[in-house]
Amino acid sequence: MTSEPARRLARDAGIWVICGNACAGKTTTARVLARRLPPAAHVDGDEMQRLIVSGGRWPAPGDSDPATGRLAGEAGVRYALRVRNACLVAAAFAEAGITAIVTDTIIYEGFEALTEVLRGRPVNFVVLRPPVAVLRQRGIARLPAEAAYLADRYGSADHPEAAAFAARLQAAADGRPVNEFEDIIERGLDRLPRVGLWVDPTGLEPHRLADLLLDRQSQARWVAGISTR
Repeated sequence: MTSEPARRLARDAGIWVICGNACAGKTTTARVLARRLPPAAHVDGDEMQRLIVSGGRWPAPGDSDPATGRLAGEAGVRYALRVRNACLVAAAFAEAGITAIVTDTIIYEGFEALTEVLRGRPVNFVVLRPPVAVLRQRGIARLPAEAAYLADRYGSADHPEAAAFAARLQAAADGRPVNEFEDIIERGLDRLPRVGLWVDPTGLEPHRLADLLLDRQSQARWVAGISTR
């Protein structure tokens, strides 16, 4: 039998989804928010994809259909799978009384996968939308930390993310945006249903942004699968 404390925890636990472009502040915000909502777990979409140890298939800009923006072929399948798996894990955490905070860039087939898994559930859906100029500055600033993370994770220069990271380094050296998907993601965000809470986090320290999300949680609340506000 399920105890009353366990049932109470399950009622109090919820699911947050924080999405946005690369360098929008999703991960940092999720970690700060998770510390405010114990017990809470951070479920990162990139980490879902990194669970594939061999044969990993990370998207490349050439995988995106120019007309629709959607990822074609195996890249699209893997992307939708990682969002689906993140949402399944989040649902399991919430049912166990642990608040789950999912972070990823969720557009097109990713949003469809989220809706399929979480349909009918109340979700706190947040879109972080800083200006593109801010994304570009952050993208360059975080390259050293990203290099250290990849070196620590893989321990070798030959790993599934090596080519993509090398391309970002070259882009920074050439004065180009380090995120090759920048425009594709921005267009995808423009096409999302206007559900949940959309925030420009520019100038907000992570703890202040977490304050704002908690204060405006009622605006973030969305029942997955319902596209009207």
